[in-house]
Amino acid sequence: MNDELDTRSLLAIAEAVVDEAETIFTAAVGAQPEVMKAPGDFATEADLNVERHLRTLLSQYTGLPVHGEEFGTVMPGQVVEHNANDALADGLDGPRRQLAAPPRNNDLPETFWVVDPIDGTANYAVGNPFACILVSLVHRGQTLLSVTEMPLLGKRITARQGHGVSVDGMPARPMPHSDPGVTQISFGSILSQRRGNLPISYRQDMLNEIGKSYPRMRVTGSVGIDLAFTAAGVFGGTVTFSPNLWDNAAGILAVEENGGIATDFAGNPWRPGVSGLVAGEPEVHSTLLQHIQAVPIGTAARNLQDIRDRGGIR
Repeated sequence: MNDELDTRSLLAIAEAVVDEAETIFTAAVGAQPEVMKAPGDFATEADLNVERHLRTLLSQYTGLPVHGEEFGTVMPGQVVEHNANDALADGLDGPRRQLAAPPRNNDLPETFWVVDPIDGTANYAVGNPFACILVSLVHRGQTLLSVTEMPLLGKRITARQGHGVSVDGMPARPMPHSDPGVTQISFGSILSQRRGNLPISYRQDMLNEIGKSYPRMRVTGSVGIDLAFTAAGVFGGTVTFSPNLWDNAAGILAVEENGGIATDFAGNPWRPGVSGLVAGEPEVHSTLLQHIQAVPIGTAARNLQDIRDRGGIR
């Protein structure tokens, strides 16, 4: 636990800010795509409005910069507009954003908020309730607190480093032990070509391989919900493919705070830019990792050893 920041108060601020942003979220369910990003990836006007609202209030109440999916990293008082060409990329972004020059560590803020205004935008745009707001606080590379708000499901999962996980304000139940006949595993996109950094055939082979131990597989379309439900014991584990900090930071903390394990596909701590995250109850995580590492990557991607050394594809 970090002694320099009052994480209890900061979590309360984050929850209050999310409460306000939830009004914008729920008012625009079913919004049509507004900004086309990479192929297969889009943002609605609600994505932009929710992120603007989160940024304004988090900066106003805490004086800290905010890093988000739609606007990159913005310092307090700085005004930016969304750039569909990703010109606002910085060193915290995944490979979808291209940098003119490699980032320098001293260019990145030491403490900052991370927000995903609508995780599961494709669901949100058609009224599918599996969409959420994600807010986390990162300090010196560690996520200290997180909020996963699921407005259309009426559920909130929060975590604070060293203080466990809460579901709707109550302590989360312990993660259930592995039971192949009961345990559900959530799985990331099977067919999406977004970013194109893990071959579809590889993901499908991985799905089939994991199914040998855990046949009850589920695809929600939201990385944030997959990780939050894993932390809350709904899913025994999850396998996702997003390389982005805004997708993963909140859920990784929640999983770990409830006794789970979250790593890349090589079993190392996940880091931004790596496509491949496996999380779950310790026994489930171990079994998932064994299955993942048994699947050959094929010729459509980089050299297999390079991929495993990196824990995914950068």
